[in-house]
Amino acid sequence: MHVQPGLDNRHRNQTGEISKKHGSTLVSTLRAEYGPHFAAGFASTDTLADVLASSPDHASLSQMRHDYDAGKLKRKLERRS
Repeated sequence: MHVQPGLDNRHRNQTGEISKKHGSTLVSTLRAEYGPHFAAGFASTDTLADVLASSPDHASLSQMRHDYDAGKLKRKLERRS
């Protein structure tokens, strides 16, 4: 099975890894970290898993994915909880 590259040439399977580790994080928490336009069109009560399932290449996910790759996402989310 060939996996198609996703955002920033990363493979789509990374989306599943992020969702597994942080999927229950509320969009409101992510907006506090990444700004009010994060996951535009989603309710603040939606989860990251909802966002990733609907639009894995959504532009607002770029910085979050960068933080995940750098090992910073967990720390940032813990700070916001």
